[in-house]
Amino acid sequence: MKQWSSRLLRRFGRDERGFVLVFAAVLIPALLGFVGLAVDGARLMTLDTQLAAVADAAALAAANRLDRTDGAISAARAAAEALANGAAFSRRNRDTPRLTLRFAETLVDLRTDPGYSLPETEAAKAVFVEATTGAYTLTTSLLQVFASPIRRRAVAEAQSYACDVTPLVLCQADPDRFAATARPGRQYLVRMDGNLVDGSVVPLDKPDDEGTRTTLRNLASDAPAFCYADALALRRNIPQAEFDDAINIRFDRYFNGLAAVASDLAVFPPAPIVIQGRHLNACSSPPSGGDVNPPYHLPRDVAYRIVRPSSTYDQGLGDWAVSAAYGGMPGVQTTRAIDEYILWNHADKDSGFQDSLREAATRYEIYLRELGLTRETETVPVVTRGNALMGRTMPTGGPLTGPLAFVRESPVPICYPGTRPATQARRRVLYLSVADCRDIATAGAARLSRHVAKVFLTEPASGGGLLVELVAMLTPRDDDGKLRRVVQLVETR
Repeated sequence: MKQWSSRLLRRFGRDERGFVLVFAAVLIPALLGFVGLAVDGARLMTLDTQLAAVADAAALAAANRLDRTDGAISAARAAAEALANGAAFSRRNRDTPRLTLRFAETLVDLRTDPGYSLPETEAAKAVFVEATTGAYTLTTSLLQVFASPIRRRAVAEAQSYACDVTPLVLCQADPDRFAATARPGRQYLVRMDGNLVDGSVVPLDKPDDEGTRTTLRNLASDAPAFCYADALALRRNIPQAEFDDAINIRFDRYFNGLAAVASDLAVFPPAPIVIQGRHLNACSSPPSGGDVNPPYHLPRDVAYRIVRPSSTYDQGLGDWAVSAAYGGMPGVQTTRAIDEYILWNHADKDSGFQDSLREAATRYEIYLRELGLTRETETVPVVTRGNALMGRTMPTGGPLTGPLAFVRESPVPICYPGTRPATQARRRVLYLSVADCRDIATAGAARLSRHVAKVFLTEPASGGGLLVELVAMLTPRDDDGKLRRVVQLVETR
């Protein structure tokens, strides 16, 4: 019996009939499992790609709406959520928030504090936006049990870089405070004095132009080839006389009382109106001391009626329209400096035009009206010689006859030695970066471009000092064509 059993077992071991069925019974479920895993893996990769694409697109769409206005965050949220609403994953896991958005002024804020986000009340500061998708998993999937939920994150920035601007920075330890309190019409006394304190202005060298005259030429130019860049350097060693020359050619000052302005600066044209409140009928005349006597200039803010070395740069309040008359005109009683200026320069005009000058909100607006322009048309070239504009709106520079006619200024350029037309109202405008001059080396282009002030030169420079009127702070919506907007992803995960 034992021998028979042994032979039976050996025979059964050699019999291969039915093995395929056993093998298939074991292998097919395994193969189906692997196929299922492969399909689910592809689905998982598709979901991951989809989530990443939505995060990227939402971040970019939101950043594109960050225009430094008070409603920017609300607009950015709406733009991002509009994209997420159309995504395929939004139709699954309906209880999962599709997107979470955070906003910040600096990338560090987003990196260091997972819960940080600018409130709606500080939307104007928003530069960066983080878009994070909800955590999604595959439903009816073999991987549902084993795979972790997927979420994707992207960070985008919206920066505006200032180009074709004056290569000057106005030093401010707190640029945000300056921008928040700046008001059109307010006058500032800024100084190119080599310092980095509030109220100092410092020229900027481009990376390849350190120590060259390119900076002075850009300062004097009517079309400066200058953009803020990370490698900008402060130029603190420009002589004040050369700085004054680069500014004052806008007032038809091509001789500074000692010598002719350098030829590389003299090629640039003046502004179309060069009234400056100084006796300068001859091209070689030095400025007179006529700050409080005829000829009369556009009125100053009360704080700067007489400028003293100790005058604080920001004492001006924009009260120029109510400042008292300087000294009166023979036979005419005036109480306000604006009336004195109008009667000095526009006695030949009708009362309607004179009243329009009195009603102007800023000195720059007066200047534009004298050119027959408005803020909307300020870039239109004007011709001041040989046309009807002279008698209709242009100032006369003083009485045409009478005992004070000898101090009358020419209202149009007479000293410019070049050939370019003096037709651009913005020749009397400077675009200044407002920034902390102590960290220029690390501030970068975006920081320098963050606060750019458009200022109007109310009078020529003297000893490096400038009296300027604030026209506006540039914004992406009102930038005079100076800001180059860049929206880009900076982080993805």
